[in-house]
Order: sequence, then structure tokens, then C-alpha cells
Amino acid sequence: MLLVLVLVGLNMRPLLTSVGPLLPQLRDASGMSFALASLLTALPVVAMGIMALAGEWLSQHLNERKTVALSLVCIAVGALLRELAPHSTLLLSSALIGGIGIGLIQATIPGIIKRLFGHSTPAVMGLWSAALMGGGGLGAAVTPWLAQHSEVWFHALAWWSLPAILALTGWMVISQSAIRPPNKTLSAPRLRLHVSPRAWLLGLYFGLINGGYTSLVAWLPPYYMQLGSTPQSSGSLLALLTLGQTAGALLTPMLARHQDRRRLLLIALMMQLVGFCGFIWLPQQLPVGWALICGVGLGGTFPLSLVLALEHASHAPLAARLVAFMQGIGFIIAGVSPYLSGFLRSATGDYLADWIFHAACVAGLMLLTLRFAPSRYPSEWQAASHQKII
Repeated sequence: MLLVLVLVGLNMRPLLTSVGPLLPQLRDASGMSFALASLLTALPVVAMGIMALAGEWLSQHLNERKTVALSLVCIAVGALLRELAPHSTLLLSSALIGGIGIGLIQATIPGIIKRLFGHSTPAVMGLWSAALMGGGGLGAAVTPWLAQHSEVWFHALAWWSLPAILALTGWMVISQSAIRPPNKTLSAPRLRLHVSPRAWLLGLYFGLINGGYTSLVAWLPPYYMQLGSTPQSSGSLLALLTLGQTAGALLTPMLARHQDRRRLLLIALMMQLVGFCGFIWLPQQLPVGWALICGVGLGGTFPLSLVLALEHASHAPLAARLVAFMQGIGFIIAGVSPYLSGFLRSATGDYLADWIFHAACVAGLMLLTLRFAPSRYPSEWQAASHQKII
């Protein structure tokens, strides 16, 4: 099951990261403006948020096994649409369809992990997050090579349907015995998360963290191409950033030996701040270093923020609802980020304003992190975790 989770996770980001290295060619072929091109990253992320919010309603009509399978089909179809032509409507449709699939999986998997792996949740969540980010690195690094060796350059984008088909096959085989329907006696308490300030605070926190990632995915390769780098080298730089993310996602949860996650979160956020400052002031002096440092910081905060939300309630269905709500709000916020970045790029002529904005957001996140002491978790969520729900 762990191997299948890794294979599924590898499909969560290539739809986003494969676009950046080919963005100049896509813009030339489709006539997209910078703001419209940013929707190729923004649309999937917003779709992730919407589907996470709709996850509880969908769970009443589809079980977890069918939800993940349907989601992988959406990702495969989204990639295959890019085989046809670099037309703006087709590209945006592929981004939306794939984003729906990614959003459904990301809302479903944390609950599965918490139920199946219990006390190993932080380590397994780190493994899942590392696979997710490693897939993003593959999308950035391999797509330019595929474009060079494809009969038509934009066919490189469609090759990312193959990992989704492989993951779908593995999931259908393994999940048949591994995934059981949740116990009805463990149905989630009817707590209204949408009126909880803490739930919205977690959503804002998750959104600002991932907003930095989505902007880097969309604009880091074009930024370095503007500075004179080739598409292959700029794509490799994004791949290095995701390599750092993978390392951060694997290592940080292993270091989380205490329930209070704030110290590790602050360290990871400080690394992000160093990376963004490097992109601002010394972009050509040490680009590999800035990408790796920023990537480790981004990779560390992603699983830790998921674990942070899961630990607000020990009752698995309630924790799953909270994570879905946090991801829903967070990904909608993160989806706006690339569009804002594209707008700033059009307005200023470069990307520095965007990196400065995200550096300021990281500084604010460091202050916000201090509020997440375990002693300040909402008491009603803790009380509900110990109720016997019929």
C-alpha cells in the first residue's frame, strides 16, 4: 500500500510543473498573455481547493477507492488533452480537469493514511508528501528532454498520462483488499468548521505556504530564462527546488518527535525566506543553493502543516474533515498566487515584486506559527475526539 501511495503521489504535480519550462513556447504558439498563462498553474490549484471543500459531499456518493480511481482518470485525461494542440482553450481545460482529479486525491489520502497507519501518520505523511514533490521535480526536469525527443514539442506534455495510468492500475489491484469502508460508529462529529476561526486560520496558513510554491512552479523557469538561462537549465533548477522539497518532506516529519510542531515549522519557514531573498538579491551567484534551500523549507512545511491539522483532533473522521477544509481554503488562496504573480510581471516587467511579496508572506507566517501551541487547540475538537458517536 505504501508503494501504491508513492506511485499515486508522483502524479500530483507534473501537470503543474511540466508547463513552466515550455511556457515561452506555449505563449508564442497560443498567444496567451502572462496573466492568462498563469491560469495553467492557478486553475488546477483552485480546482484542488474546491474539490477538497466538496470532498465530504462526494464521500456520501463515492467510496474512497472509487474516488481515487476516478481522480487518476481525470489526471490522465487532462494530460492527454495536451496532445492535441497548444490552444489556450484546450490547455486551460486540461488544467481544470487534471486539477479536479488532484484535488479529490489530496482531500482523500490524509484520512486514509490516518486510519490505516495510526501512530506512524507523520512518517507516512512525509513519504506521501515526498512522492508528491518528487513528481513535481520529474515534471520540471524531464519535460524539456521529452520536448526535444518528441515529433512535436508539445506532445511532451501528454506523456504525463502514463504515470497516472500506471498508478490507476496499481491502485485498483492493491486497494481492493487494503481499503475498507470506515466504521459507521466513527462518523465525524457534526462540528461546524466553516464558523471556526481556527479552521480558517489553518486554511490561511496552508494557503500562504503553498502560494509561494505555486508561484515558483509557474514563474521560476521563465525568471531564469529572462536572465539568460536555457529552458533545460531553468527546468533543472525547478527540479532541484523540488528535490529539496522531497528531502524536506522526508526528513522533517522524522525529526518531529514532540507534539509541538512550531520549532520545526519556524526552521522550515526561515529556509524559505533565505531562498526568496537569494532570488531577489543574488539570483545568478548561487541559483542552485537558493533553489535547494527554498525547496527544503517548502517541503518541510507541507507535511508538517497537514500533521498539524490532523493532530487538532484524534478522532480520525473529524481530523480528515479538518484537513479537507484546510486544503480547500488553502489551495484556493494558493491558486490566486500565480495569477497575482503574472499580473505583477506584466505591470513591472520582471519578477522581483513577486519574490518580495512572498518573502513578506513568509515573515508573516513565522509570526502566525507561534499561535499553534498544542495547549491552544480548540477544546471542543478535543472533546469530540473522545465521544462515542453512534
